[in-house]
Amino acid sequence: MIKTTHVSIQCRECGHAEFEQPDNVQDDDFVKCHDCGFQIMLADLKEVGVEQVKEIVIPEVKKEIEKMLKKAFRGRLK
Repeated sequence: MIKTTHVSIQCRECGHAEFEQPDNVQDDDFVKCHDCGFQIMLADLKEVGVEQVKEIVIPEVKKEIEKMLKKAFRGRLK
């Protein structure tokens, strides 16, 4: 079973996971890292988040698929 249930988007510059944002934030608005002050457009931050999630989840999924395949073919390959 995949164990990751929550991933926080981290600042590209410092790794902090809290961002300041304007009210009613839109994709073309800038958000600012609460720790280092790095500013990034929300749409770009979302893309960064997707890439960070892929780095965590894809290896977990591969491992689970390998386990499932080994279990499914156990004793059938000679």
